[in-house]
Amino acid sequence: MKPIFMALLGLLFVTQCAVAQTAPPTTYQALQQQIATLPDTTRFERLAAFYQDKLNPAQSNQAANAIADMERIAERLQNQTLIGRTYMAKGYLEQGLNNTNQAIFNFQKAATTFSATPGAISREIRALQRITGVYIGLRELKMAQYYSEKALKIARRANRKLEIANLYTDLATIEDIRQQPQRALHYNTQAIGIYRSLGEDYLYTLFNRAIILKNAGLYQESTETYRQCLVRAQQQSDSLLVGMIYLNLPNTLLLMNRLDEAEHYIQLAKTWSQYQPENLLHLKNVYETLTAIYEKRSKYKQALGYHKQWAIYRDSLFNTQKSRQLIESETRFQTREKQLQIQHLNQDNLNQKQQLSWLIGGVSLLLVLLCIMGWQYRAIRRANRALDETNHTLSAANERIQQQAGQLKELMRELHHRVKNNLAIVSSLLYLQSNRLDDEKAIQAVREGQQRVEAMSLIHQQLYQTDNVTRVSMPDYVGDLVRGLMQSFRHQDNFDLQLEIEPIEVDVELAVPLGLILNELTTNAFKHAYHGVVDPRLSIRMWQSDQLYLEISDNGPGIDAIQWQKPARSFGKRLINSLVKQAGGALEVTSQYGTCFQLVLPRANASVDTPNSPVIDHVMA
Repeated sequence: MKPIFMALLGLLFVTQCAVAQTAPPTTYQALQQQIATLPDTTRFERLAAFYQDKLNPAQSNQAANAIADMERIAERLQNQTLIGRTYMAKGYLEQGLNNTNQAIFNFQKAATTFSATPGAISREIRALQRITGVYIGLRELKMAQYYSEKALKIARRANRKLEIANLYTDLATIEDIRQQPQRALHYNTQAIGIYRSLGEDYLYTLFNRAIILKNAGLYQESTETYRQCLVRAQQQSDSLLVGMIYLNLPNTLLLMNRLDEAEHYIQLAKTWSQYQPENLLHLKNVYETLTAIYEKRSKYKQALGYHKQWAIYRDSLFNTQKSRQLIESETRFQTREKQLQIQHLNQDNLNQKQQLSWLIGGVSLLLVLLCIMGWQYRAIRRANRALDETNHTLSAANERIQQQAGQLKELMRELHHRVKNNLAIVSSLLYLQSNRLDDEKAIQAVREGQQRVEAMSLIHQQLYQTDNVTRVSMPDYVGDLVRGLMQSFRHQDNFDLQLEIEPIEVDVELAVPLGLILNELTTNAFKHAYHGVVDPRLSIRMWQSDQLYLEISDNGPGIDAIQWQKPARSFGKRLINSLVKQAGGALEVTSQYGTCFQLVLPRANASVDTPNSPVIDHVMA
């Protein structure tokens, strides 16, 4: 079985140990009624238990509501431990929704908060472990090792032996995925030794060891370790681990040509899988193993039958994941629709109150005039009749105009929202595809494509979240895009980011190529400019005079400007040149004390609110 099972089992084990709460109410509304009169700290704990029970995509909205209440309580009490726990809750929620960048961001905020809070060392280590787990899932093993070793230093300094053993288990998983079984066995042995000395249960770590032994080619030791785990798991009535052993043990037995034993255990796994929540995934693995068994027996007809069953469960699993993503997107869209309806109702009520006020004032003024100018009664009556007709005509015309304008604005907002949701689905599909690849270059290419899709998605997200549905605010967009890339390329520590962006708004037709150009040049700087640079710095400026200017500079070793002008080979460079040509601009490259790209664009599609007041953002991460 694939090494990723070790990470999944570790996550299940940690989650089961962490959540030891009484069963919360089934709905958020019922919970609010129960805890309305309780003290803040008690309400926080009840909310925490509720969100943990709802950590699944189908109930993510209820979990998000509970987390929002937790955040309000933590901020009101100014309790740093509760604030850090709220960031952890946000991270778990975003991780469950496959929003990995947001999950990492919230876990990092939690780790920073706990590091500044006395007595929160264990929580800080746990936050760093969660970041490690996310990067293991993404197969970003360098980043996973970085955060795991960072947590290990903290645990050693505080002499937290149990946390040290947990971190050794994580490092063993990382090395096993890297196909370095000797290193993996080294870390696994250290973890088991610490667990034994503390009298802690290490059954799951022993299960991981069986997998590592198989990958190391020590099949007999792997089989014996599996059997040892099976006996202890059955004694502890741990049905989850029993089933996972049934699934994994046959893979080792296959390599030893012990086909009858392999089929015996995989049949037990088949029976077990039918009663599990993730039965589609388990049954896919069952039929994959049965296919391999009958291929080794040269019974190709039966092997073909099992292979067809494997394909059915593989397709069902993929369709289930896709449907889950679509349901999640539709739920978010419906929530936004309800919020917009409430806003429209409030605006309608305000308009009605204003119209009523104007009507009362008009009637009062009319009565005063009638009293003072009674002798002009007939002339005033004729004038009032004409005025009433004109007012009715104007009111009807204004109402039609307002209705049409509102409908058009709403349609534009909905369009941007749907485009953003579709791009989010594309990004998720690219993420899923990258996890199915083994070639690092292919994975990198798919990840770069995902970043480009997210750069475009960010534009549509900003448009539907603001009143202006046709123009993009560049200070907000550039800041969000660059900080997201900085997190993705692990440039949070000792990094000088300088943003000087004038309050410029551009049409969406220009914002898309401009955002992609900025994404490509910034990604290129993060990937190539800072190797060996002690104090990395990235400066992004955007201003407007007779034309629109965008300048991106770094303090790296620089590039050959003449070489840059030659025909492009890389896809990124060809994409930049194509987008510059599409936008009708020109790109200049200089290399002095680093690399500087200056993009000059026509001013026609951009506007500046206050040209002399640029938005300056200087961040030392």
